[in-house]
Amino acid sequence: MKTLKTLFIALVCVAFAACTNSNTTPAEVAAKIDSHETLSEEDYSVMIDYCGEYARSAQQYFDIINEQPTDSTAEYSRAAQALATLKANSPYLDMFRTAIYAASDKQIGEKNIKKVQEYQKYEAFPLPEGSGPDLAIPDEVGVIEDMPDTDTTGVISTGDGIVVDESVK
Repeated sequence: MKTLKTLFIALVCVAFAACTNSNTTPAEVAAKIDSHETLSEEDYSVMIDYCGEYARSAQQYFDIINEQPTDSTAEYSRAAQALATLKANSPYLDMFRTAIYAASDKQIGEKNIKKVQEYQKYEAFPLPEGSGPDLAIPDEVGVIEDMPDTDTTGVISTGDGIVVDESVK
């Protein structure tokens, strides 16, 4: 329990440190998203740092979980509980992940694309693998599923691979 308390305090400190480097707080960015305002590169920077710090903190738990032979070990259970606590203490995580996923590289900005590439080494950033376009591939516009389920929303073709924007600009 002491480890969870220490982790939470460390996460809060990191979040505050990340916010002090910017004039915009995560709460302000969330309010902009809720009111459908246009987001700036600084807003994307705040979101990317927020998700990145979560992913960096979560990685230690993913490492423990991935090393376990089954999900019934005590280590797995402790790590899964700590991961759930970490996620619960990150109220804007899903909102920011969705916004980052939906943004184009032009909206995010060149400096922030570099941050995205740095944070992508962590399992929890920015989205579960395979959930959409990879921001590290700027021309990617969609995913081609091998065998679509009954819900084919967003599926633009069948097969393996990705769809690339080949339009002349």
